[in-house]
Parts: sequence; C-alpha cells; structure tokens
Amino acid sequence: TDPSSDDEEDDEEDLIDEVLHQPSGQHMLVDIKHVDAQFLNSEERLVQAMLDLIEESDVTLLSYHCHSFVPLGVSCVGVVLKSHVSIHTWPQEGVIILDLFTCGATPLVPILPTIKKLFAVPGHNLLEETNEETPEPMMLWSHKLRGFREGFGPYKRYENPLDQEYGSDILQMHDLDMKVPLVSEETEYQHVDIIELIDHRVHSLGSYPDKILFLDGVQQSTLYGEAEYHEALVHPAMITHPNPKRVAIIGGGEGATLREVLKHNT
Repeated sequence: TDPSSDDEEDDEEDLIDEVLHQPSGQHMLVDIKHVDAQFLNSEERLVQAMLDLIEESDVTLLSYHCHSFVPLGVSCVGVVLKSHVSIHTWPQEGVIILDLFTCGATPLVPILPTIKKLFAVPGHNLLEETNEETPEPMMLWSHKLRGFREGFGPYKRYENPLDQEYGSDILQMHDLDMKVPLVSEETEYQHVDIIELIDHRVHSLGSYPDKILFLDGVQQSTLYGEAEYHEALVHPAMITHPNPKRVAIIGGGEGATLREVLKHNT
C-alpha cells in the first residue's frame, strides 16, 4: 500500500469531518393553504405523512411527539439526526405550516416535491360551505442558510451556490406567488440552477411565469429579459463588421449569445 494515498484519504476524511461540524445549517419554511380539513385535524394521518417525509429524505428519526388541540388543530415535532421537522395545522382555515432544519450537508430544496405530495392534500375546507369548487392547494416556501461557516473550517462562500444571488434573491423570498426549481445540476464546469417563478413585485399572478438561469449561484439571464439583452449585445457588432467570419464568445453559458450570432450569415 502506498503510504501517501493513506495520508490523502485521512486528509479527505478530516476535511469532511470539519465541514459536518461547522456551526451552520439550512432552514426551510413551508406554508400551504386550501388543504383538506379532515387531513389537517387527523393526528394519525399527519404523523404518517411526517414519518414518510423523514424516510424519503433519508434521515434518521430519533423521536417525535404530536398533540391534538380542542376543538381543532394538531402540532407535531420530529427530532431527527442533525435536524428537526415541526408541523402546525389550522383545519378550519385549511392551512398547514412546516418548519425544517438540518445541519447536514444534504440540500433541503430537492425535498419540496415530496412535501407537496404528502401535505398539499386537496379537499374540503370547513370555512367554505358553498357549492363552489375548492381551490387547489397553494404552497409558499423559503430556504435560508443559517449559522456561521466562514472562519469555522475550509469554507469558501463563492463555491456554494446557495450562498450567492440564487439564495439571497430567490430562495430566501417567502412571498413569491410561484417558485418552482426546474433544474439543479452539477456539470463538469459549474453548478446550474433554473427556477420558474412569478414575482408579485414585477408580474401579477395571472402572468406567464418567468424562468431564471443561475450559474454557480449568479444570475445569468431571464426568460422575460434575455432576448433584448443578447440582441443589444450581439447585433451592433455583427452589423458593423463588414464581413464577420469568426466570432469569439467568452462566457455565454446559456447559449443565447451564440443563438444571436447564428442569425447572421457568417
């Protein structure tokens, strides 16, 4: 056995251990309305949904406790290894609020579809005694990095997409009318995130959703604004040049600059 390879493995294990023991974590808040009242008032069903969430999130349950209120409502708290989950319901209003925290390295945002599947249960609302169709459940959520990372181990903020514009400008916003992550992938060169959203500060709920591309957590372009941006970036130079043959694109991760260049007969 090569002693140097053993030393490298030991160094890697020490690095992982330092990261896992940083005084930091992830915090996600989820609010859902128009949820079935019977589901929200059933301690048994809520416990099962919480246990299913914990299992599908691949974390270890240590203990849990639930309490049913009189006349309505349930609160549950689950303590899991390195984290917790808590649930509070208002059956009359058709509302459930979830609070999730983890100090582990596994991202929380990817479990949003599981939360929606388990807790956004459509059905009857006790306050809506009309013949009108009950609205589909609506979910608001936010994600925030908590604690301290810099100065507590080998942490580089620019290497964490959640600690860039993607986290501060999008994930931390709790009151966006719509916010759906579409892509979150690590390529050979960078981390790519694409999110679909409706921002009430810019567009109404009836508007078409915007899509935003982030590379390594930094915003690159949006569906509503990228065409004007890239047209202005490319066409003046291409039209001014008498006979362009070769074009150097430095950056251009989303491919829009190349798209505009190819509109010319080069």
